[in-house]
Amino acid sequence: HRRSPAAGGRRDAAAAVLYRLPLDGGTPGALGVRGGPIDQFSFLESRDALHVVTSEWPGGQWMWNSERPRTRLSLARIPLAAIGDGSDDAPDAWYHPLAVPEGGVDVNRFVGEHLLYGSSWGGNQVQVVDWTAPGTVRTLWTGHRAERIEALGQNAVVVGSQDGDLHVSAVRLGDRLAVADTYRLADAAQGETRSHGCFYRPDRTGGGTLGLPIRRHGGRYASLRHGSASMVYLREHGLSFEPLGTLDASGETPDDACQASCADWYGNARPLFLGDRVLALMGYEIVEGERTPGGSRERRRASFAPTPQITAR
Repeated sequence: HRRSPAAGGRRDAAAAVLYRLPLDGGTPGALGVRGGPIDQFSFLESRDALHVVTSEWPGGQWMWNSERPRTRLSLARIPLAAIGDGSDDAPDAWYHPLAVPEGGVDVNRFVGEHLLYGSSWGGNQVQVVDWTAPGTVRTLWTGHRAERIEALGQNAVVVGSQDGDLHVSAVRLGDRLAVADTYRLADAAQGETRSHGCFYRPDRTGGGTLGLPIRRHGGRYASLRHGSASMVYLREHGLSFEPLGTLDASGETPDDACQASCADWYGNARPLFLGDRVLALMGYEIVEGERTPGGSRERRRASFAPTPQITAR
């Protein structure tokens, strides 16, 4: 607890502290706050304020706890100038309550001027609010869970499973909020649920390419026990998806006791875009693909799997 000069030296009731650390060697700042973020995507810094999705249960930094559904949420708007020496607390007026659907929320993302949040456990919807003027929360029915929310330029993409299939939905933000298109991968699940497992690369035409690791015949947490089977690529233009094909892993990732690769610790699959080159990291392999008139194909691959050690007898 801190002692607040404004309170005559009494202990204050702030349950947490927000710290701001300048990168130019300046003096750090602090402010007493309540609640805690869901995860790293709960933060957005604008020109003059920090916006934070907070819940009444601040345990998201513990392993697995960021996936625990929250039933009470607020959007805090904290003026940057108010982050001082730590003797003050953020007033209640800076916290704007957010409507939470039944079942709670465990996924959130700021995209442009909007905050989207939903549940990877069910609900088949996402909530959308304009963070520049938090007030009305709009409900968008996706028809599937919200296991991942990513930026698609100034719009968004929501990825989630339903009835054994994986759905990738392009969401138009703004006044005409809607699901513009959904691409369904039958009998599939995400091959990597962590943040680095999905990437969208915009191009000069106003569209872009989305890369997403998947597993066939896999449940929600299969990626914690098995490596990704394929990297699927979707071309997005005008919020419509067109399949570009997949790059496939050669097989299960060898078990080296997590010396060089470990799906459980940090994930081992991600799409890579280097200039015009399209690659996929899956386990111990890097696979490169190329566009063809009919779609795409594998060009080459390299493995950095450790060489088994032979013990002399």
